[in-house]
Amino acid sequence: MKFIQTFRVLALVAFLAIVSVAQEKPVQPNGTQAPSGAAPRLVIESYTHDFGEVKSGEPLRYAFKIKNEGNADLVINNVAPG
Repeated sequence: MKFIQTFRVLALVAFLAIVSVAQEKPVQPNGTQAPSGAAPRLVIESYTHDFGEVKSGEPLRYAFKIKNEGNADLVINNVAPG
């Protein structure tokens, strides 16, 4: 009987801990908390670029214009060619 009461108390404590962690505001990369409702919004001018006809061995470069129109920091962790 005492084991069941102990188990119930531990289960309740675990549940409350999970609920409190889930309600925390997300932390931004600079260590500050984002305001409620704040979110980044990635805007890319063009998703593709056509280089046209290219000779073999010719180096190619193009810069995609990326802008954050949201009200929180936009963090880009990884970029890879497609």
